[in-house]
Amino acid sequence: MKGTIGLLAAGALAFGLPATAQAKPCEQHAGREKAACVKQAKRNAQAWPPRPAEWEIKRRIGTAQWNKAVRVAYCETGGNWNHYPHGRWIGGLGMFRSTYGIGQAVTGYRWVSEGATRAEQIAIGHIVATRFGWSAWGCGSA
Repeated sequence: MKGTIGLLAAGALAFGLPATAQAKPCEQHAGREKAACVKQAKRNAQAWPPRPAEWEIKRRIGTAQWNKAVRVAYCETGGNWNHYPHGRWIGGLGMFRSTYGIGQAVTGYRWVSEGATRAEQIAIGHIVATRFGWSAWGCGSA
């Protein structure tokens, strides 16, 4: 299976077909929207800061995404960032454990049980929301 996928990717590159990794995400924008898109793309390419302060994450993901995550957290768990029951849903955003693991693997931040801060949980939630959308949460429309 891996060989087939690699062969298909190599064939696409050999024939000049665009690869998804090579696509430029900001080409469809113009003017200020394009400038904001390019700025965000540069931020996304940077490594996540270790033990981040809230302002670092807010700057990285943008104020609108930060505020959205806070609203979802208040809807999901009442804003309890230490929410760690023995069930499946953890953290202030009330994420399923394996979903939290997706964002945790990207950022390298701590698990809720290890004392993840609000900023770390929001960064992890941002990764999940980028991949699956805010509809991944029951309160995603908050």
